[in-house]
Amino acid sequence: MKRIGIVLIVIGVVAMSRSASAQAPGRVGVAGTIDYARMTDDESFLGGGIGGAGSVQWRFTEATGLEVEVGRTRHVRDLDLFAVAQDAQGRIQPVPYTQRWEGTATFLVASLAHTFGSGRARPVLWGGGGLMYHGGTRRGPVVAPQAPPGFSLQPLGLETHEGSSSNALVADGGVGIDVRVAQRITVRPFAGLRLTSAEQVGPKYIVRTGVRIGFQ
Repeated sequence: MKRIGIVLIVIGVVAMSRSASAQAPGRVGVAGTIDYARMTDDESFLGGGIGGAGSVQWRFTEATGLEVEVGRTRHVRDLDLFAVAQDAQGRIQPVPYTQRWEGTATFLVASLAHTFGSGRARPVLWGGGGLMYHGGTRRGPVVAPQAPPGFSLQPLGLETHEGSSSNALVADGGVGIDVRVAQRITVRPFAGLRLTSAEQVGPKYIVRTGVRIGFQ
């Protein structure tokens, strides 16, 4: 049901953006974002990865507006570990291998953004919230380790595990600089933080850095 709700919200955002495009010039804008996100759950660092997002902005004043963003981010972490190999005489030999943690998270976030000043480069702050869907973290070897001749691998730790998916509420905030590079184009380098209500599975802390390109 939560997935259906997210889909309906996204459809609503698209419909609102189409109707809003008929308003006065300068009041409605769209933007695309590329970011790098580092994700952590309650117990460990899940990894980092490149993400992308699209957003629609409704400006209430020259400085303040509402931004609705839909985006997706992948996280990956590789760990260098050792498997245990044993021969017929009971001798043990460590075998190196790489275990990978990976997953994806989808976000729907609405936030209020406010810019300061009137120059070509203006600081901007934003804050808001929304929803996150995380497909679960997959943990397993990148490539199965190879046992030396005469040795057999012990299976402990070599299984691939698919983590449980999760839905969670999101609090979002950040800071950036809106740089006007043309009459209707701005570039915003930014840094942000997302906190989620995910309990036992899924990311809880997402640190983001990236660039947003806006069109009005």
